[in-house]
Amino acid sequence: MNALSAVRRVEVGGGQDHDAGQLFEQWEAGLSDAYVPLAVSPRGGDRFRGWIAHGVYNDVELSTLGASRQRVDRTRSLIARTDEEFLHTSIQIAGHGRLHQDGRVAQVGPGEMVFYDSTRPYHWEFDGDWEMSAVQVPLSRLRQRAGITVPDIPTATTVVPDSPGGVVAGFLRELTELQNTAPEQAAILAGSTVDLLASAIALTAGRPAPGAAAETLTRRQVVEFMRRHCRDTTLGVEAIAAGCGVSRRTLYRVLEEFEEGPATLLRRMRVEYACGLLTARRDLPVTAIARSAGFATERQFYRAFRVETGTTPAAFRETGVLPRIL
Repeated sequence: MNALSAVRRVEVGGGQDHDAGQLFEQWEAGLSDAYVPLAVSPRGGDRFRGWIAHGVYNDVELSTLGASRQRVDRTRSLIARTDEEFLHTSIQIAGHGRLHQDGRVAQVGPGEMVFYDSTRPYHWEFDGDWEMSAVQVPLSRLRQRAGITVPDIPTATTVVPDSPGGVVAGFLRELTELQNTAPEQAAILAGSTVDLLASAIALTAGRPAPGAAAETLTRRQVVEFMRRHCRDTTLGVEAIAAGCGVSRRTLYRVLEEFEEGPATLLRRMRVEYACGLLTARRDLPVTAIARSAGFATERQFYRAFRVETGTTPAAFRETGVLPRIL
């Protein structure tokens, strides 16, 4: 399990009665402390706000952040002050930004991802309020794990959600947001981040994903497909394999951590969905919830629910508390 640090939060804000220069100094210090030394410039407006939620899991740093309009620079003089070399990955949550690096400009909107590295100048421009997820890993870790070097990284290139790399973007956004509510779970899942980044970098650059990174990406694609379709009562091993474009053998291999392979994961996903309905829709009968969650029969639902939670749907609905984590 990855080492877990407390999620550190930074909040800066104020209106006309606050000193704008002081606010930007505080924000610049917060950004530089969480990432690498940066310079921030205002882009007008009477009010400013900014916030960061930042956690460290061994050599993976995860954060969500947002602020008012501004420009953020990583200059040659700031680069000269630091020895660290990082790959930065950002996934836009809200608003729009423009990333400039290596003579390219990436327009980044909600759901889109972009790579940039700390060893060369770059700057961000935000013309309005914005939010993003951010992932930071040492470039040395990418070299060691997947043989990826700086020239291999497609910097300032927009990765759209429906591209191969978009699968990774969705996972990373969920992971950075998960640490706000369940940092222990984020610490466990952070272990696959470097492999997934290596896959996204290679695929965005038009190359096949390297070695172990390819298997990690396949696993993520399978999990995402199952999550999207788990409520389909006809979904089974053959349909999952066909939907993900893999063989049955590959499907079982990438899900080998589950004792019964995809059947176990599918059962857990359906029970998890049912738990949400049991508490959110108390007017629905258990039979309707079972069907909605993807179970063919009410008996099948009760059996699966007890296997995964150790209790019955009715007992859970009464208390809203599971005796053990799914």
